[in-house]
Amino acid sequence: MVRVDLLLGIDMGTGSSKGVLVAADGTVLATESRTHEMSLPRPGWAEFDPEAIWWREVCEISAALMSRCPPAARIAGVCVSGAGPCLVLADEDLRPCRPAILYGIDTRASAEIEFLTEEFGAEEILERGGTVLSSQAVGPKIEWVRRHEPDVFAGARRWYGSNSYITAKLTGEYVRLY
Repeated sequence: MVRVDLLLGIDMGTGSSKGVLVAADGTVLATESRTHEMSLPRPGWAEFDPEAIWWREVCEISAALMSRCPPAARIAGVCVSGAGPCLVLADEDLRPCRPAILYGIDTRASAEIEFLTEEFGAEEILERGGTVLSSQAVGPKIEWVRRHEPDVFAGARRWYGSNSYITAKLTGEYVRLY
């Protein structure tokens, strides 16, 4: 029996998570998806529960795709991509400290964008980061948590994006936020 190497890819988006099982030559063998809704707890806020949405869906999609693997197949590689830039704060046991704060559609950190821009200078931020601060930036979201949820901030041991959080769940390894 000839061993077949397969690749598993999962993308966690705003409205759904999608997975694909692909042969090494690029042939798509199976696809799977799960729809979900984001939480909009206040005007300008957009959040996800990283465990109940992203992690659960990655597990469900992976299991569904694995059940369709040919008998002599092995997974040679896994890739997870996700909505971003998002902010997941987790404790030392990789438990989320609060819901994930989503990318640019979450605009709660507008005062922090203004503060950080004044503190460091728009030109310096642009030169170092390649763009000015906006609701897409994670730094102002971190500062928002520090200012408005100090207990959450103090309890967080690691900061993740959506896909780096899932990578840590899969491997136990910390991957930088961005």
